[in-house]
Amino acid sequence: MSGLSPKLVERYSRQILFREVGLEGQQRLLNSRVTVCGCGALGSTIAELLTRAGVGFLRLIDQDRVEWTNLQRQVLFDEQDASQRTPKALCAAEKLRRINSQVTIEPIVAHIDHTNILDFCKDVDLILDGTDNFPTRFLINDASLKLNVPWVHGGCAGSHGQVMPIFPHQSACLRCLMGTVPESDSTDTCHTVGILGPTVTVIGALECVHALKILLGKTDTVSSTLTIVDLWDGTFRQINLEGLRERTNCPACVQNKLVWLSGEGNDESGQQQKKTE
Repeated sequence: MSGLSPKLVERYSRQILFREVGLEGQQRLLNSRVTVCGCGALGSTIAELLTRAGVGFLRLIDQDRVEWTNLQRQVLFDEQDASQRTPKALCAAEKLRRINSQVTIEPIVAHIDHTNILDFCKDVDLILDGTDNFPTRFLINDASLKLNVPWVHGGCAGSHGQVMPIFPHQSACLRCLMGTVPESDSTDTCHTVGILGPTVTVIGALECVHALKILLGKTDTVSSTLTIVDLWDGTFRQINLEGLRERTNCPACVQNKLVWLSGEGNDESGQQQKKTE
């Protein structure tokens, strides 16, 4: 028997009807805890979707304030927020509480670094990537391995983006895929090539689908793949990453060298860590 009240059953009825969720699955979501790193474009999209889905606890971490350039794609913010330069985490939490008062929202206005990330992620079931820079992502990757908490990497710029679910010490991790932080001028960013709002929506939705599967305990339906989407070209590719961690003898997830978590990672791009998308 479900412990859901009639009011909650009514609220989530359309989601409960989906056979992969059901009453038991909805209860699992209500009992789940998630950290969202970054509360800008991807982060705010992810946070809204999970709040509406009834994920019981969301921790939102971001040090930035709302700006006018954010309004084109960052769905939780409005003109008043930009005029007042409200901290994104606080602003998002206020909006999300109005969307679903049953969800516990914990906003943290902070810069994510190696001294605090374990505290941000140690008591959750899943970590989601709402950042826009690789130093922070490599730090999340190390924290995931240390705490044995799965995470979903996502990123986008222009009309393209990528999503990758990561199960620590089981599937390929970010360092298996990339080795190290790319040079700052070698990757597209929103500051160099712009960003289409629909790109953020699609990548955020793909991250959330992986998140729901993981939180529902249906990890066997989450494949070890890197999904690459280009909305302008209308292309969708999936790259199989099975066996990658063994082939690369990954320094992080195989050799357990967590250099970003120790503060010894790629310091030359440390300033990039201070900005989340």
